[in-house]
This record gives sequence, structure tokens and C-alpha cells, in this order.
Amino acid sequence: MNAKSGITLTEIMLATILMAVAILPIVGVFSQGHKMTQKDMRRIEAVHFAESAMNKLLKLPFDQVPTGTQNSNLEAASGTVPLGDIKGTSDTTYAVQLVVSNYPITFAYHPVDLNDSGYDPEKSETWKFLPETTDGAVFDGSNKYRPIMVKQYDVSVSWTESNGVKPAPIALSTLKANLEE
Repeated sequence: MNAKSGITLTEIMLATILMAVAILPIVGVFSQGHKMTQKDMRRIEAVHFAESAMNKLLKLPFDQVPTGTQNSNLEAASGTVPLGDIKGTSDTTYAVQLVVSNYPITFAYHPVDLNDSGYDPEKSETWKFLPETTDGAVFDGSNKYRPIMVKQYDVSVSWTESNGVKPAPIALSTLKANLEE
């Protein structure tokens, strides 16, 4: 018996082909995971641009932020808020937009009757309340005695993915009161 034992070239090639076929789906999973991670990073970057714009807006004095839609840098005496097209780290361009609206406020309250004979400012049990009123509690901008005291800031960031899909924009909203008067 003169048979040689060992592995033939055919067996090696067949094993290599089987291993390659088994590894292909694993490589596909890694590739898909990488694409999703990049997509998540673009969303995180959009959130960063929105938060940064909102933080800079909130630092500006109330009267330096005009009402209306802003699609380019907001230049104010106290600083600049970057708006419009902003280039991200992964060659993605983000469109940052600001919409500022007046936010009229009216509130009702029950004033204390200061003319009541039993009124003692030190003892709340002696306080008598008058009927509900809105006198002096309307700030709708209708005249100089009723100025707008609150503005609504809406910042949105949108972008287009590499495959042409436009995901839902990142949107932040807040109110800012005029505390300087």
C-alpha cells in the first residue's frame, strides 16, 4: 500500500469557497451597520447645530432678535447666530433656519383688596380677593402699554442623505421673555 495521505488542491479550493460564501453575509451586516452609524452621526450633528443656534439666540438681548424667518446669519450687536447653509464634518450641508414669532400673553388674576379695613400685609388670612381681572395683564403688542413681552424661537435643521432622502428635520422651540423692562 503506497497511498499518500494529505489534502488535495481541490479540497483546499472547496474549503476556501465555502468559507467565502459563509463570510459574505457577515461583511454585509458590517457594511449596513457602518451606513447606519454614519446616518446617526449626521442626525447628531444636526442636533448639535440646532442646540448651538438656540443657545446663541438665548444669549442675545430680547430686542436684538427680530421677528420673522431668518435663513442667513443673524448679525446682532451682541453676537452672531450662524444660520443658513452650514457644512458638516462628513461633507453634508445642513440648512439651519430660525423663525421668531411674537407670543401674546394674557393672564387673569385675583388682586388683593388693599382698602379692606381688616387687611394686614403680614397675615394672609386677612386678605380679601377682588373678582378676577386681566387689567394690566395683557401683553399683545396692541399699544405702548401692552408691549409684546415674549417671543417664540423655532430653530430647524434639515439636510439630505447621500441617497437623496430628506429625513425629518431636527426642530427646537422655546419662549424668551423680555426681562429687561
